[in-house]
Amino acid sequence: MADEPEDARVGRDLGRRWRPLLGIGGLFSGVALLMTILGSISLNLALAVMTLVMLGILGAVLWISDAETRRWIFWTIASGIVAGFTATLAYDASKTALSQLDPSPYDPFRAITIFGTLILGRGADPGLILAAGTAFHLLNGTSFGVAYAFLFARGGDTTLRRALVTGIVWGLFLETFQLTLYPGWLDIRTYSEFATISALSHVVYGATLGLLARAILPRLVGTEDDED
Repeated sequence: MADEPEDARVGRDLGRRWRPLLGIGGLFSGVALLMTILGSISLNLALAVMTLVMLGILGAVLWISDAETRRWIFWTIASGIVAGFTATLAYDASKTALSQLDPSPYDPFRAITIFGTLILGRGADPGLILAAGTAFHLLNGTSFGVAYAFLFARGGDTTLRRALVTGIVWGLFLETFQLTLYPGWLDIRTYSEFATISALSHVVYGATLGLLARAILPRLVGTEDDED
């Protein structure tokens, strides 16, 4: 690996102390959804509250950090956004492909319509409901990518194997919440098909996320990848 610029290394080292806090902050949209499912709280209200909490955490950390640490934080957020958004698209593509291979009537994207209905209400235009639900779904996948970037991603400091393992474990960690909460919440009758498609899609999400975070973060910091 090429020598890392001293200022980037200093910012990264100082920022390590904030990894857990910023990683937890990246889960804000997922926590909002949990509040809705478990506490019957309005998704709009829960999302607004958790967004404020996340921004408060980020603002406080940036306020007490020096310039190099702030730059490292922004670099990590940017890499998490790119990797998380792309991994979410890969997740959706894999769900689509897997659902086509299964003859059961299970709809792998039903949750998106539910998200949109929770945000806009049942009387809203179906197209707007779909758009709102899709936006929330993409927000979730992207924010989970930011959380992963802070908690586990190490860019060129890690190997391909570690990137794959941490990414897939992270994807399966998210999967446990779906397997626990979604069947009852969405009244899923075809549980076997749901579990299979969901689990495999989360493996794809995690693998994509881990590899992209490893590839992107060094470029943002200005270093080159290690080769396994």
